[in-house]
Amino acid sequence: MRFSLFLTAGILAPIAVLAAPASYDGSLYRRENLCNLKTPPVTCQPNSSVTVEETAQRAYKFYRAFVVDGDPRTMFSLIDSVYKQNTPGYASGPNTIWPLFCNGRKIGTEQNTAWCFDATTNMSYARYSTTDRWRWVDGCVHEHWDQGEKIPSQDKCYKLPANGTTT
Repeated sequence: MRFSLFLTAGILAPIAVLAAPASYDGSLYRRENLCNLKTPPVTCQPNSSVTVEETAQRAYKFYRAFVVDGDPRTMFSLIDSVYKQNTPGYASGPNTIWPLFCNGRKIGTEQNTAWCFDATTNMSYARYSTTDRWRWVDGCVHEHWDQGEKIPSQDKCYKLPANGTTT
């Protein structure tokens, strides 16, 4: 605790001011901004041994990083180096979209968005102000669409285990 002097009605009075401890790390409360990097720090390495269950968990982790948490490091660690973009006006490859997401911007909450992984098509979806669709190949986001997409009905969405949905 430190003391500061404040002038009140012509009288100087000491007032205790609570200060953050010297070990306080404000970065714990900020999202990571990686815009000083020209490219993502790491991208996903495809692995044919990744199971459907692992892909579903990765798809949920990607949704959280992209929509809910605004975590560019995690988001791009799940995108492969090909990342085919099917949106007119955007080139393919993770480096072309990196400037859009490097600042760690949150898009929504789990309460006002929706997520789905359809194991029959290996596609994941996120609905917020629009709906995005991604195709997963060997455990990595490989392709993207965002025009006229609709999230599947819940009966087509993979049910994650109640424990450990972000492994």
